[in-house]
Amino acid sequence: MRRWLAGRCRLAARHRARRGDDDGQVLLLVIAYAALALVLVTVVVGASAVYLERKRLLAVADAAALDAADALDTAALYERGAGPGGVPLTDASVRRSVEDYVRSVNAPGRFYSFAIGVPTGTPDGRTAEVTLVATARIPLVSYVLADFSDGIPLRVTARARTDLG
Repeated sequence: MRRWLAGRCRLAARHRARRGDDDGQVLLLVIAYAALALVLVTVVVGASAVYLERKRLLAVADAAALDAADALDTAALYERGAGPGGVPLTDASVRRSVEDYVRSVNAPGRFYSFAIGVPTGTPDGRTAEVTLVATARIPLVSYVLADFSDGIPLRVTARARTDLG
């Protein structure tokens, strides 16, 4: 038994001598890959958050544009009538409809620094154009994303046309 144990000790000593200067190299590699993975995760999570926030803002803008396209400016209708172009829209009727819609869905409470942007109105009297502005907050701010810690400004525009005529 002693002989066997001495042989094992000699084998272990030879093995340690062969390892040489490679001790700890794998640990450094694991640490470097873990740091790279963490940076990659924060960037992907941040980009996904901005993308999803933009999609949510665009959905509100689309719905507001559809609502505004149905908004009837009764004064303009009685003054000009509903001609071949359909029911007339005005900048004021579109803006008023958008304000009512975003208030009804509580958009200012759902988005950070929410505002109705310019141009919001009608460029041709038939199309409702809605521009909404907000800021997307990044959930995980790392060293890579430190420049965007205040958020990323978002601006979306949606258009809807009325064809009531």
